Amino acid sequence: MVEPWFSATSPPGVSVHASRMFLDNALTPESIVRMDRDEGMRAVRQLASCRPHGIAYCCTASSIVQGLEYDRHLQHEVEQAAGVPATTATQSILEALRVLGVKRIAAASPYAEEIDRAEHAFFEAAGFEVVSSACLGIKDAFGLAAPTPREIYELALRAWKPGAEAMLITCLNLWSQTVIEQLETELRVPVVTSTQATFWRLLRIAGIDDRIPQYGRLLAEH
Repeated sequence: MVEPWFSATSPPGVSVHASRMFLDNALTPESIVRMDRDEGMRAVRQLASCRPHGIAYCCTASSIVQGLEYDRHLQHEVEQAAGVPATTATQSILEALRVLGVKRIAAASPYAEEIDRAEHAFFEAAGFEVVSSACLGIKDAFGLAAPTPREIYELALRAWKPGAEAMLITCLNLWSQTVIEQLETELRVPVVTSTQATFWRLLRIAGIDDRIPQYGRLLAEH
């Protein structure tokens, strides 16, 4: 999802370059950690060769299953290896929630319950309250990109509970940005997704401050 959408949505004059990390088809905490450790820095070094202005590590789950302290270390490690500002998916989400002034969230994910539970623990450790949630239970890594916009929208409505200050939809291989505007209109709260927040943070750390409409308050107003 990341490669086509980031490129298509970037402001004029901005290019997006990608390096891939191999992930086993079985989506488990163990396979995610293995991808991270075996593939991560190789991918960063490849990207550094094009001398980018910023790098985003585009896997929400790798930080979720390894914890907040690991996530902070990962962001620092990428910055040190590439010599440019960096962000992770989860650090992008945390910064987005802070900018929006949010503390209480409803969370939706495509993940299986084990990873979904780790997600709740991650955001609670970061100081946020997960007031309600729903997940799709997908255990096939390639299948993360399969849910349609309608299915993602319905997942978010299942996760929603009045009293939440924002709707969070995680996973960087989910087409979640397609439902942000509709959900913000209906729920009347900000909607933050892994895709949108990581793209927003990557642009900002690279010194690009263009506001981009159609993908929620975060990209349009901040």
